[in-house]
Amino acid sequence: METFQNRSQPRTTYAVLAALLLAASPLQVANAKVGSNMVAHKAFYQMEMGDRQQTSQIVNINGRSAFAIERDCTGWRSIEDYMIQFVAENGGMDSVLSHFESWEADSGDKYSFDIMEESSFEGRKDFGGFVELDGSDAGNAYFTMAPDSAITLPSGTMFPIGHVQKILKNAESGEKIMAATVFTGAEPDSALMRTSTVVGGWREAPAGELGSLGEDGYWQINVAYFKPTATAAEPAYEIAFSMQNNGLVRGYEINYGDFSITANLTSAEPVETRDCS
Repeated sequence: METFQNRSQPRTTYAVLAALLLAASPLQVANAKVGSNMVAHKAFYQMEMGDRQQTSQIVNINGRSAFAIERDCTGWRSIEDYMIQFVAENGGMDSVLSHFESWEADSGDKYSFDIMEESSFEGRKDFGGFVELDGSDAGNAYFTMAPDSAITLPSGTMFPIGHVQKILKNAESGEKIMAATVFTGAEPDSALMRTSTVVGGWREAPAGELGSLGEDGYWQINVAYFKPTATAAEPAYEIAFSMQNNGLVRGYEINYGDFSITANLTSAEPVETRDCS
């Protein structure tokens, strides 16, 4: 039976989403690096099965996720919790429960993360890691689960916040295509990914019941993720985001090829900013 343990680990996927939301931190502080229209918030999503190919043995998906975005005076902190259940064609079920925290320095040269993940097929795992880049944006990544197996990061490696900042800057300036190598935080074999991003045009849409967080539309952002050593043209997975100018993601879809997961925003609320003056 094909179960979710045979897929690429979802942690990289959700770390990227957490990082995208993390760009909506309280950036009105003096050393913020992105536009003042970005806002801090909590966001909650309902996840379900999207498209499904006949070759997929997974027939249904149910889940939910929650994000809290916080700001300290030297960087951004994100806290994410999610739960997903996968139903197989023969009625079997797998589940994943995860708690993820990350921190990225304003300077863009330091990143750390901690993960607790519990699944019906691998039990519980607790691990983390940290990275410090040198002046050439190269460096080493260290993992608590494999302390003697550091990963060397190539020159030009980006962390999630810097990656998102560049994506949004490109969206605002009309640049449509972007390639980057991103360290997102995950197990050693899936923490570093090559990405190819296509930014679509601004799509007008009503704000609905989002209150002060609502805007009159969003950017459609599509990111494909590849393992650094991959030679195939097909990515490991793709994510399509619907992101407002203020950083709120209205929804997203993760495409694994033979099935996809869709996530719809159910509610969101502002987060009080911290005074770092």
